[in-house]
Amino acid sequence: MSTSNSDKTAYQPCKHCGKKRMRVKQVETPPRPSCLECVEKHLGAAMVLLAEIHDGYAYRLQFIGHLYEAEDESQAWPQLHDLIRQSRKAYQQYGVAPDWELLASTLQEVKTHARE
Repeated sequence: MSTSNSDKTAYQPCKHCGKKRMRVKQVETPPRPSCLECVEKHLGAAMVLLAEIHDGYAYRLQFIGHLYEAEDESQAWPQLHDLIRQSRKAYQQYGVAPDWELLASTLQEVKTHARE
């Protein structure tokens, strides 16, 4: 049984920039289990990379990648997840650095509630 490429791809407008792009249909995969320790690890790595970026190193993609990983790992906690996603998108689109204090306090609040 063979599937044609037309079953897997389609040209659709990008929801961010509006240009027509080839889109591969996504296979539904369950989200990875959320883990606060992994969220903290990825946020910490992103923080270090942002400091390196400010020193002139080309770590933009890795920085965005760590924010995305933290976002992905935080799906069980919508408030934290949304904050990380907004932070990633603000940096990606406008170069605005995350509010690390707000991220840290929100993470701590989620950790406290998770222990209860």
